[in-house]
Amino acid sequence: MKDTIRIIHMGDLHLDSPFSSLGVDKSEIRRRELRATFTSILYYIKEVAADIVLISGDLFDDGYATTETVELLCSQFASLPDCRFVIAPGNHDPYTRGSLYASGKLPKNVCVFTSEGLQRFVFDDLNTEVYGWAFCAPSLTESPLAGKSADDNGRLHLVCGHCDMASPLSTYCPVTKEDVVHFGAHYSGFSHIHKTPELCREGDVTWSYSGFVEGRSFDECGKGGIYFIEAKTGGNHAVTVKRKNIARRHYEWDKLDISGCATLPEVAERIDALIKEKKYTEETLLRVTLQGSVAPSLDNLSRLESAVRGLFLLEIDDRTSPTFDGGMLENDLTMRGELYRELLPLLTGGTPEERATASAALKLGLAALEGRNITE
Repeated sequence: MKDTIRIIHMGDLHLDSPFSSLGVDKSEIRRRELRATFTSILYYIKEVAADIVLISGDLFDDGYATTETVELLCSQFASLPDCRFVIAPGNHDPYTRGSLYASGKLPKNVCVFTSEGLQRFVFDDLNTEVYGWAFCAPSLTESPLAGKSADDNGRLHLVCGHCDMASPLSTYCPVTKEDVVHFGAHYSGFSHIHKTPELCREGDVTWSYSGFVEGRSFDECGKGGIYFIEAKTGGNHAVTVKRKNIARRHYEWDKLDISGCATLPEVAERIDALIKEKKYTEETLLRVTLQGSVAPSLDNLSRLESAVRGLFLLEIDDRTSPTFDGGMLENDLTMRGELYRELLPLLTGGTPEERATASAALKLGLAALEGRNITE
């Protein structure tokens, strides 16, 4: 029996995500890359000779995976027969009659929880037990850990589950900190909240969300990854946890003040400087929120997106406001001035959303009055 075992914890991979916001070509590239990221994880599992892999939900973005993805997973799992893969189906990929999890296609070294109640898999040769549960529908309103505690049998105790620790009223399995601490597992690996995870400890109890493996939108900025864990199978069952970045690409969201710019080349120059300063590369999907006061003629900044400037993707979020000299429009007796005066209360005193809308309306209106093309 091993004194120390190696564990991988991951979740929220969301294989077969549509990436619909990226367009046809790039969305297909990202779907292929997401499968490639999974393969990279399997290579890492082999490299570190992991004994157990905890997959704590939302391995798929939907309950029905593509044939290509299913074949990939089954072959990759089977290629590591000495490793035990433990899967806790999540709200995106629940355990149902028609799911892969119930199909009988998965190799024998893959263990899947099948009930909303607490279950466990016992690995005697590792002196380890893994507790967990499954979503069997898109929601789960009860905590499977509530009022329960791990058996006092001298084994290493792990938990693998999909849950929401942010709200006791959640319909996505509302597990509380008190549930986790009272249950007393040496390591509890969760998924569902995608933000960069925080490792938590209280006494001998350690728990964490896995975080996203590969970012899929600007809500998941930074480099995703997995956890590598070493745990003692006897004695005090000491647990050490390290983060491993694994993502192929990463989303980033920056703000940039372009006050004073009058032309698109000037704005592009400032964006280039930001990209160089932050060392963004073709692995980066970048959203830049442009702020500041600019000339009214600078009304179509989204045109800069067509040149990705060495990135995989550049997205422009225009939050600039027009600037004018000496009340030029306020005293203008033409339609241009009337438009400005009509929007002025919102430009100066509205909510942030109202100011942004009024600013965009003014830019478009002035462009139309000057006969410029606004259809783009």
